[in-house]
Amino acid sequence: MEATDKDDGNLATLNLSQEENATSKLKLPEEFDTMSSAELTKHITLTVAKYYSEPLKPIQMETVISLVCRKHTFTLAGTGFGKTRIGKVYYCLFPAYKKPIILVLNPLDSLRDNQVLEKKNANIKAVNLTKMNFTPDIEKKVLRGDFAFIYLSPEVLLNNPTFRQIFFDRQFLSKLVLMVVDEAHMIYVWGLVASRLGKKISSHFKLQDRGIFCPSYGDLGARLLAANRVPILLLSATCRPVAIQKILNSLKILPENVTMVHGELTRPEICLIRVPMNSSLGSCHDLKRLFATRNIIPDNQIPPTLIYAPTQNLTWQVLRAIHEARDIQGGHLDPDSSFARCYRLCTGNLDKVDIIDGFEDGQFPIISCTMARGLGQNWEQVRCVVHVGRGDPSSISQMIGRCGRGENNPGLGIMLVETNWRSGKNKISDFQTPMMQSNDDRMDALAITPVCLRIAMSLDNLLGYVPLDKADPNVKLEKLREEENQFDVCLCSNCDPKSARILFEAFKHLTKENFSKNITSRELSIDVPVPPKVQKVPTTQSVVKADTGIKPLAGELERFAKFLVKEYADFHYTQIKAEHLEFDPEDHFGLFQARRVVVAFRGGASNKELQDLSGGEAHNGQMAHLLDQINNYVGRVSYMDYLEKLEREKKDAEEAKKKRSQKETKPLLKGADRKQRKQKGKILNKPRRENDKN
Repeated sequence: MEATDKDDGNLATLNLSQEENATSKLKLPEEFDTMSSAELTKHITLTVAKYYSEPLKPIQMETVISLVCRKHTFTLAGTGFGKTRIGKVYYCLFPAYKKPIILVLNPLDSLRDNQVLEKKNANIKAVNLTKMNFTPDIEKKVLRGDFAFIYLSPEVLLNNPTFRQIFFDRQFLSKLVLMVVDEAHMIYVWGLVASRLGKKISSHFKLQDRGIFCPSYGDLGARLLAANRVPILLLSATCRPVAIQKILNSLKILPENVTMVHGELTRPEICLIRVPMNSSLGSCHDLKRLFATRNIIPDNQIPPTLIYAPTQNLTWQVLRAIHEARDIQGGHLDPDSSFARCYRLCTGNLDKVDIIDGFEDGQFPIISCTMARGLGQNWEQVRCVVHVGRGDPSSISQMIGRCGRGENNPGLGIMLVETNWRSGKNKISDFQTPMMQSNDDRMDALAITPVCLRIAMSLDNLLGYVPLDKADPNVKLEKLREEENQFDVCLCSNCDPKSARILFEAFKHLTKENFSKNITSRELSIDVPVPPKVQKVPTTQSVVKADTGIKPLAGELERFAKFLVKEYADFHYTQIKAEHLEFDPEDHFGLFQARRVVVAFRGGASNKELQDLSGGEAHNGQMAHLLDQINNYVGRVSYMDYLEKLEREKKDAEEAKKKRSQKETKPLLKGADRKQRKQKGKILNKPRRENDKN
């Protein structure tokens, strides 16, 4: 195929940019080139002391030194480690007057806004480039280097024509010193979708909002390498060996050209509890076990919690279940609920801002969300994370990592898992090769493994499989490493099932004040009241069927229905003038609805059920008017006569039934008397025994 003029132009632009980059790139002062590792460490430590009160961690220092040497770097460290601080420290090594630029790619718009705010608080200029705010004025500022940190999504980097022009501009490239790919594991996740493998992997499609994150992540390699000799920093908290290999292949980076920096992936400050579900995943009724009613624990005392559901539809069911547990009728329909709100990918942008701001301000303690709320958000106030259903261990690790951040701030991760996954493996014996697991195998293994959950997640990140045997050599080595590093004793549901069960049952009684103390101890510091035995309430079948109202009712009830239709029509015209009517009264409340209301009223339905059967309120006060007219009609003489007639018919039917019963039982009684007399005669004629004679 012959190359087009457009391809030739792009190739020429790329070659020219690489030639310019080779000579005019903004570099660190020449003194850095002659420094040894010890001297670099000392210099960076002194620089950090000017801006931060807390020194760098060893892994952060190793990453910064690798970037100073202009090497591509892949840093793996657990959630909450402080990976975003690396870019800020590297920026501080450059003279500010030269206006260095760091490009940060991140999949979440809300997270980019959060990091821009952090930079502004540190007196560093930053901007989140989106399609809506990318104005000509912002374009000029980006080219001039007015923004030290530029946050954008992969779509903007690859598909926005304005930024494409900026990216290949010599002035911009001369100031670009670092490109950061945050949440780098998403490159591998999207690779599953692009190769169509994701359609066959249950663990992938169970997390709905993760599967459609930023498809452009799979095409980043060519664009990032176009900025010749600019180091690339890859950051992630969950990357298995196979994922790392696929990511480097996608980015066209050879393994020998990247420096791997491994940090601590284990979060010992988070207690993990796995609980088998008693109800179906679609009902989410197991979440009712986590929350008490409002009169026991007020909304403002509940520990801030994120509840992750696998699909967008299920987040709505989560809201419904937990509001029912709190005895808040219809609370899941309230967008301003003081207890819980919903966040997912399809949530409007303004609503997302309101939810994030409201949660940070403490307006409500619970967010029901999908994976859209699961990457990189640094919220120290989150104390607990609940995940509903089975899921990919790497993604669950990301979600649970939202809690337990900050100093002396332990967290609690609760996994509610299905005991029997229809298309999965539900017993350890189902695994033929325990150490060679597919993505689906890893999901199922996490749901049933007897191994310490903390060790299981750590080995999944390090070796790519979830151990199923406590005697596994890797399990023993990881446990020994935890002891050498003096990790806190694990209180997960596999290591200490009794205390985990007690903690789960007492969760509904935990508050902000007593939360930390109780999740880090084997013994509870609170008295858990014994729940009263709930009496089963018998359910009655509704008298209103699907076809009720289609055929006319009998006699007085049909007149009752027509009366309600006529009275509603009069009420309708008092609310809206006839010349402004777009709908007839029958369109809102016709004979069909009236018949159903009459039948339900005769069956003892509640006012709420009558309102539902009437079609709801088209006008203010419509339901009150309907109840008034029902009361007016039942006081009429014709309706009273109808009730008396029903009572007489009922009484006559009962008497007739009683007479029939007596006729049927009379022959039986006669036969019984005859049998008794016969047996009595036998007893009287029976000869006496010898002893009786004496």
